[in-house]
Amino acid sequence: MDRSARSADLAALITDTRNSLMPIFGAMEIAEQEITDAQVRHPNAADRIWRSFKLLVPTSDLLTRNELVYRSHCRELLERVAADADTRPGTAAECCVALCEVSQRIPLNTSAAGLYARMWKAAGLPPIELGDASVHYEALESAAIDDKERDLRTRLSQAERRLDGKPSS
Repeated sequence: MDRSARSADLAALITDTRNSLMPIFGAMEIAEQEITDAQVRHPNAADRIWRSFKLLVPTSDLLTRNELVYRSHCRELLERVAADADTRPGTAAECCVALCEVSQRIPLNTSAAGLYARMWKAAGLPPIELGDASVHYEALESAAIDDKERDLRTRLSQAERRLDGKPSS
């Protein structure tokens, strides 16, 4: 292989590496911003919140591709840290990502669509038609949605997502 071919290969490798690292560095920057904001909101839990960076690891590529969804994920986990609550169950943002992926494969039934609307609203994502319909879904299927929410958050649970390696209360 001649020198120019090696240089081109090296340049391509550097570009590929940079492109694959950019979403990671972007997520790190967002996580740090959300930690700072949470410390302001919860000064009594500032130390715990400061140590929670490792909890904010994205669990899906979709979380890092959408800033609003990832920020929501971080905020929910940081609120749990501030309240000294269990950080392992899936977040509303993680539920939205999972339901988005499912909805691309199969149609959602009424209670699953209601859960999607509930999680969208809980994640604080911008209002859309789905979120506006949540009142109707809740009226029709609230008990089934409650069951599905518990199940989905449990299925999305991350056993290692604990502060200081200890189970939260």
